[in-house]
Amino acid sequence: MRYAHSRGVAQQAARAVGMSGDDHRMLLACAWLHDIGYALPGDAHHAVVGARALRRAGHETVARVVAHHSRAAARIAANGGPPLEGEFPIPEGTARRVLDLLDVADLLTGPHGERVDPAARLGLLVARRGTDHPSVHALVVNVTRLGEDPTLRVVVEALTAEAVAA
Repeated sequence: MRYAHSRGVAQQAARAVGMSGDDHRMLLACAWLHDIGYALPGDAHHAVVGARALRRAGHETVARVVAHHSRAAARIAANGGPPLEGEFPIPEGTARRVLDLLDVADLLTGPHGERVDPAARLGLLVARRGTDHPSVHALVVNVTRLGEDPTLRVVVEALTAEAVAA
């Protein structure tokens, strides 16, 4: 299931336009690797486990994007964990744009790699985790954040319309 989800996120990320070749390749790498922490040993949040492995492999920028994807810092804090920014600073510049587009791609991809709209993604998460789960709260905050940014809102709406038409 994780592979299918990551493949779907990468497919959504591949649709991103207006990026340089290097930035687009970074986005695709982050999309494929954003949930790698689920497959690695460790007792921390999956985003941190994956980011630590990527840092050890020498991929600091990708590690920071993976660490912060889908509001991981909020989920970690909600579970009583330490501030994520202390270990992994929030990406800046083009890496921040990569993080934002990764969040859009992740938001619009269901657990089996299917393309979904934000409401469906939220419904799937609530069905799996319940309304009080930190991941549900983080998703609501992330949807709000993406919706409040005019540039990202256009991307979400365009990809959602594309998914509905498919």
